[in-house]
Amino acid sequence: MKYTIGKIQSCTFSEIQPGAPSDTSSSVHPMPATLVCKGIQGKVTVSIFSLNLIYIRYDLDLIQPSVAVEKATESLRGCPPVKNFDCTYKELDDQYLLECNTDSKDIVRIFVCKENANITVERNGKIIHGGEIGTKDTVLPREQLRYFTTEKEAKTGRASFFFPLAKADRFFGLGDKCGYPNRRMYRYRMYNRDSLGYNAEKSDPLYKSIPFFIKHNPETNVLCGLYFPLPLIESFDFGKESPFYFSTEVVEGPMEYYVLAGSSYKQILQSYCEVTGFPALPPLFSFGFLGSSMNYVEPDDAQKRIEHYFDDIEKQDIPCEGMYVSSGYLKADDGKRYAFVWNKKKFPDYGAFLDALGKRGYNLIMNIKPGILTTHPWYKELYDKGYFVKDSDGKPCVVFYWGGNASFIDFSNPQAFTWWKDKLKEVFLSHQNCGIWNDNNELELEDPQSDAYKTRTLFSSKMCQAAFEASQELDKSRRPWLTTRSGYAGIQKYSRTWSGDNVSDWITLKFNQFQGWSLGLSGLPFYGHDLGGFFGDVPSEELLIRSCQSAVFQPRFVIHSWRENGEPTEAWTYPNAFPVIRKFIYEHYKFMPYIYNCALESSTTGIPLERPLFLEYLQDTHVPLDSSHCQFGPSILKILIVDEGKTKTDVYLPKNTVWYDVQGKKLYSADKSKSCGNTVTFDIPLDSYAYLAKVPSIIPTAPGLKTLKHGLFDTVEFLLFPSTEGTTFEYTYFEDDGRTILSEKKYNLWKLRLSYNRIEAIGTVEIENEYSKVTVDPSRIFAFMLPAGFIFEDGTCTYSLKVETLFSKKHVAKFTGSYT
Repeated sequence: MKYTIGKIQSCTFSEIQPGAPSDTSSSVHPMPATLVCKGIQGKVTVSIFSLNLIYIRYDLDLIQPSVAVEKATESLRGCPPVKNFDCTYKELDDQYLLECNTDSKDIVRIFVCKENANITVERNGKIIHGGEIGTKDTVLPREQLRYFTTEKEAKTGRASFFFPLAKADRFFGLGDKCGYPNRRMYRYRMYNRDSLGYNAEKSDPLYKSIPFFIKHNPETNVLCGLYFPLPLIESFDFGKESPFYFSTEVVEGPMEYYVLAGSSYKQILQSYCEVTGFPALPPLFSFGFLGSSMNYVEPDDAQKRIEHYFDDIEKQDIPCEGMYVSSGYLKADDGKRYAFVWNKKKFPDYGAFLDALGKRGYNLIMNIKPGILTTHPWYKELYDKGYFVKDSDGKPCVVFYWGGNASFIDFSNPQAFTWWKDKLKEVFLSHQNCGIWNDNNELELEDPQSDAYKTRTLFSSKMCQAAFEASQELDKSRRPWLTTRSGYAGIQKYSRTWSGDNVSDWITLKFNQFQGWSLGLSGLPFYGHDLGGFFGDVPSEELLIRSCQSAVFQPRFVIHSWRENGEPTEAWTYPNAFPVIRKFIYEHYKFMPYIYNCALESSTTGIPLERPLFLEYLQDTHVPLDSSHCQFGPSILKILIVDEGKTKTDVYLPKNTVWYDVQGKKLYSADKSKSCGNTVTFDIPLDSYAYLAKVPSIIPTAPGLKTLKHGLFDTVEFLLFPSTEGTTFEYTYFEDDGRTILSEKKYNLWKLRLSYNRIEAIGTVEIENEYSKVTVDPSRIFAFMLPAGFIFEDGTCTYSLKVETLFSKKHVAKFTGSYT
């Protein structure tokens, strides 16, 4: 049977309803402006939270999704804020119209077609979403929503969304997806799976399926996002099936989505995070270098291997914050891994082991898996308590998992959820140097009738929520340190992530970069890759070096591997490469003040650290979609070599931008007479890396930094890149202890202003304290460094002052010169 909303019979409109006064404890929230249109077979509801956020839901009279699916959808739907705007309702000849505007002069119009309930959204006179597909003469879907059941009386079936597709439309996002950034002409499945050894160019699906994407049309400069808060999405098709439409297939329902509008992808990401949650800022040390390999923890002498690793780190003088500890510490004598049960032969006193490493300054993030093997000593107890995920017959699901049959903890069961939290606290989190690595949490079930199957995409989020809450219950002021392999919409408010069990090859190095961008464009800014590759052959010396080069500007610097011969990939695997890799680690630490400040911006706005140039510079339609270079944060252009045997790469510099090559001491600016930017070739030998600084900009660094115990670095050196065109640049520098949650407001803010008078050829840099809640060491130094061709009044290119002198007054330093 086919169901649609049908012809609209009536409409009702309600304006924004104010919530409870802010000085009360009521949980009543403002209600958005809402239009409800009733058709022959159901209704469509349009709710407007702001000019950038519109919610659309279809309800069919004879269709009723299961309680579990509705509950899951409610959790994904979130509770976004309602913002102030004016909204008017009109009935036109063949449509209903909502027109909304604010003082910003932006105007959003939402049309509902009377004939078929199709939605059209306009922003400032341009259609950004919806409308009719094809023409009256084309045999194409006429309704944007169609629902099918296999039986006449069935309450559930499958929904299909169809939306018009323009020739120039391109799509980005969906989370953990392989291939080039543009999703056009591909169809993607939307469930999570264990993807060991995946092909980074072609495999699908992978570990994290995020039902959110950004659509951009460079010809019309139209931009919008779509988010489907649904747990059981079958697929997204971006023009593979038809050149006339893109589509979404949903099993059971509900049938709803958000339209996210804005003039930039940053506005769209911010609206997405207002719905699903902003990224949790991890502790500072997690952005540093950490060791990892399954091969450290699998053998019987695991404890000695880990201790020996840190001994080597110290002997080799490598900055290191700790280790990602794989699950071998749980591997019993029978070869099985039993959650929470340490192997006492490997670790006779694991508590003392953890604490001893903590005293040495090392942090350990412990791998834990949600599957409880049937041979686990606690299995019967957990079975009897009903703590396992159940099949459609109400019995615990039993699947093959890590060498045996296992059942999974049911995190939707409050008692099981609490039990898991208590175990995390008892075994790991009571040791303050431990975090939680949520692994193998894709929940691959094969019983489509069970509630667990229908909501399996949320499983990893609930697992991470348990770890997040457990950490906060022990110390509510301390930031949880979590990572997860799997995830769905909203996972970012609990955990950081990585690209999973990648392969040691050049294809992976190249396409992992795009995979990371996709995560960032899906609300997951804190990611990284297993450098050198986790699976496969030992990486070549060249591949390992280029992989580590890519992590100089990245929020995760981890060499992680599993080798069947027992030999891990390490920074010193190749003696000739080791000095280069160590240099890259030091450079990563040098730029940690900048990386950390970029991370703060990501956690408060949803903007990714790695920013694709084709979205960052929408005004330049010539920016290539297949280049591995990207902008890191607001001020650095990251340049990579991702092809074997090459040392040169072409970099496209978008029009109307100016960049400075710090290593080459050269300025690059686009020819303003051209309609496009410049392409510049850079030579990057194996023993170096390359980046460009945006002009104007201020980039904070910490030369010689070796540890991330706190974020109040002894010396902060601000690299200054003034604009000789006279453009002023302002920057706010954030610093704290690196561990305390932001809501406690225990941090310092420094306001910097860089200006230049092009007529007098004189520039100034100003710095003043804007906010201070953290005591600083009086010996700390803030320094300012100018590029070649500029000097301060004392004739040097570096100017230093003690931080303690800045709390009482603003400081101004003058300089002269120009770029050479």
